[in-house]
Amino acid sequence: MRRLLLLVIPVVVFSDPYIKIIEDIENSGALKSALMLERAALHTEEAAKGKNLPTLDLYFEGAWLKDTPTVTFRIPGSPPLQTPMGTRRNFSGSLRLAYPVFAGYAISAAIKKAGFEHEIAKLKKLDLERNLYLQATELAGAVYAADRRLNALKSAKKAMTYSYEKAKGLYENGLLPPSDLYNIEAKKHSVEVEITDAESQKEQLLNRLGHLLNRDIDSVELPVESLSIPIDKETITETALRQREDISALMAGIEVDRSVEEVAKSRLYPTLTVAAELKRHGDTLSLNGDGYTNPDQSYIGAFVSWNLFDGFSDKNDIEAARCKRVASKIALDDYKKRVKREISNAFLELSALISRLDSAKMELKAQKAYCDLTVGRFENQLVSADELSRSIADLSAAQAKVSTLKSMIFVQRAKIWLMAGLEPFKENFLKHHDL
Repeated sequence: MRRLLLLVIPVVVFSDPYIKIIEDIENSGALKSALMLERAALHTEEAAKGKNLPTLDLYFEGAWLKDTPTVTFRIPGSPPLQTPMGTRRNFSGSLRLAYPVFAGYAISAAIKKAGFEHEIAKLKKLDLERNLYLQATELAGAVYAADRRLNALKSAKKAMTYSYEKAKGLYENGLLPPSDLYNIEAKKHSVEVEITDAESQKEQLLNRLGHLLNRDIDSVELPVESLSIPIDKETITETALRQREDISALMAGIEVDRSVEEVAKSRLYPTLTVAAELKRHGDTLSLNGDGYTNPDQSYIGAFVSWNLFDGFSDKNDIEAARCKRVASKIALDDYKKRVKREISNAFLELSALISRLDSAKMELKAQKAYCDLTVGRFENQLVSADELSRSIADLSAAQAKVSTLKSMIFVQRAKIWLMAGLEPFKENFLKHHDL
């Protein structure tokens, strides 16, 4: 009897620890792509800053005219007189330095916009990492539960095989009807089908997790028995609303909209640019003149431009940008409400899972006692083989149920900390689970 009960205790094998799975998220193709987008946004920000610096351009031009440039003098009483005023071959070269003194705040607004867009790209990358942690945790929990169910089923099969051999001996001695023997055999085949289904389910989950980590993985070990620090709903909610990556990205998006509005308003102001150019002209590459015009055409100048009327285009652009900013603010407020509701529901789910685990543990204790009793009664021919098979199968199911609920509670706690943000998860979940 003791041997039979030992057979239904699942064996834990070495597997990839949870912390290793979390660390390998950095191999995800999606995360690498987001990192490249963040770098692209950084270079875009640097490019925008460059617009606020002077520009230096080197320019060279060569032209061969079809006809020699001439000028016609018309003197009353005399025929028109044409005289050359240039050469057919012309070269010019210059070095121009220009600086936008004032652009109606358009440049500074564009720099702020690019800065916030870089911040958004960085936050999106972190939020993607947070969601990948969540996906990996859920898959790891599912793999762990499938593995424990598979172990329980295999142990049940061993126990039923032992019972079948025992029943076969009783049958050969005429102490057991053939129907009871066939019943145990049928139940054993049923468990084998469940094992095949559990193996398929586990393999599919491992494939999904392996794709996420960009490597092969055989099994998972979760610290489901480790102590967890208390979780306070108000603290989680406050932390999420203050620093969660997706919320921060939405807030930065509002600042981008504000910058777009500033850019639109900038077109109401005049623009002022100063420039200095070293320029020479000539009919040869030496640029020493063509005998008609001054070879040195260098200058210092200022350029002012102010649009006085554009058909109300600027006014409508400003109003459109303002409406978009207001819409983003409304969307952010609604999103925060949804986050608060999801956190509240997550705590309710955690509470329900803990209650279910307490009940499952009591059920497992009862099933162990009942299986112990049934085995003894079967050996004394006081119960049928069908009842013995059912007691073994029920004990296996109870063991799998407890393991599954433990993994679900672990995943739910991780999910709640991830709802608070990436850093709270790392600081308060990973570091306090002996991972």
